[in-house]
Amino acid sequence: MSSPRFVLTLSCADRPGIVGAVGTFLADHDCNILESHQFGDVDTGRFFMRVVFDPVGAIASGESVRARVEPAFAAVADRFAMTWALHDANARPRVLILVSKLDHCLNDLLYRHKVGALRMEPVAIASNHPDTSRLAASYDIPFHHLPVSAANKVVQEERLAALIDRTGAE
Repeated sequence: MSSPRFVLTLSCADRPGIVGAVGTFLADHDCNILESHQFGDVDTGRFFMRVVFDPVGAIASGESVRARVEPAFAAVADRFAMTWALHDANARPRVLILVSKLDHCLNDLLYRHKVGALRMEPVAIASNHPDTSRLAASYDIPFHHLPVSAANKVVQEERLAALIDRTGAE
């Protein structure tokens, strides 16, 4: 079993103290920062941050990280009016892969998944062309051909939304 690892993403109006507040919060909650990336967009005045961290100490030994960290981080988020999310880095999201005619990107995604380099669970592949159906079949992933035109675009978008619901893709 993998050790717990989480990714915190956030954005807010850029102002001093954001990085310090996030770092202090994580340290105060027995979390060790492994990676931190931030960017202040001077054109929009928005600040963006992504922090990868591991829980340590008592929090790593059984207590739910989400139960402890999420509610407490809300105070920091409120202080800076942040839009934020906490993700379990070990989770394998269920994904619906959308592809067009060319298969090189799909082939790369499926190969990375196969060798364990891409944490996901592909539940289906959908395309507006049938060309990649054999590649999907070679990985034992259901393929859905959803041809689209100006006349049926709305109907196809509804079919795609239904497929997402049916497969449980995120």
